[in-house]
Amino acid sequence: MLVISDTEVAYQAEAGIKKMAIPYTRNDNSGSVTFIIQGSLDDGQLQQLRSFVTDYMQTWGEHYVQFSVELKDDWLKGKSFKYGDQGYIKVAPGYWYFPKPL
Repeated sequence: MLVISDTEVAYQAEAGIKKMAIPYTRNDNSGSVTFIIQGSLDDGQLQQLRSFVTDYMQTWGEHYVQFSVELKDDWLKGKSFKYGDQGYIKVAPGYWYFPKPL
């Protein structure tokens, strides 16, 4: 039987997340480690993360390392248009959003 330390198992998880270049925070708890993945991830990143976590759990189990995913939604996605880098975003007829102070 192969025995691997908790430190090595956590290292494997962190190395995998770093390889994907996805923003995360590591929380070392008493008896476990939690990796909190945060931010706005595109569909490709989400699929890559899902595959990694599934493979990781099948290989190492889920007793010591946990993954938490906290996605941020883009509230403008699908309902706005941006006109130029310095421009405004038209949210709806008669309503504009200026992302940077004028």
